[in-house]
Amino acid sequence: MESILPTVGNLLPYHILLYGALLGTELFQTFVNTKLCFQALPMREFLMLQKRLFPVYFKCQVGLAALTAATHPPYSVVSLAKDPWSAVPLVVVVVTGSLNWSVFGPRTTTASLVRRALSESQGTPADPDKGKVYRANRNFARNHAMSIHLNAITLVATICYGFSLSSRLLPRL
Repeated sequence: MESILPTVGNLLPYHILLYGALLGTELFQTFVNTKLCFQALPMREFLMLQKRLFPVYFKCQVGLAALTAATHPPYSVVSLAKDPWSAVPLVVVVVTGSLNWSVFGPRTTTASLVRRALSESQGTPADPDKGKVYRANRNFARNHAMSIHLNAITLVATICYGFSLSSRLLPRL
């Protein structure tokens, strides 16, 4: 018990826990949650779930990255400023996560709902022209692809940060 008490006042355990939460959240949302929901839910319900889930995911991603930066050992952000190999991946995570949260996530959600509404109205008296459907599909594809690519960049940057972190923790050989 005596050896644990000094650790409580150190930034390192909080930093490791926050980094682990960031990486775990990204891996779970990217490779497990989205795939299972897409397979298990009808499209309408899947879209409604994603509309609520992704803003929370992106907000958590940005928040966890910021907290990871704020707990950078030994002296918080001051230490991070002196360590560009660690700072760059975390900045990338915050920027790409923020872009997904504020720009491409909402655009993708809106485009998917528009696309879905147009596809459901095909064959009815209020049948939209084919150009509208094409533009809606293209708008969705562009925004969704951008969101996916930003998320992939974020995941790679998070993993790169893990290597940077572990290189500081490993004894010099």
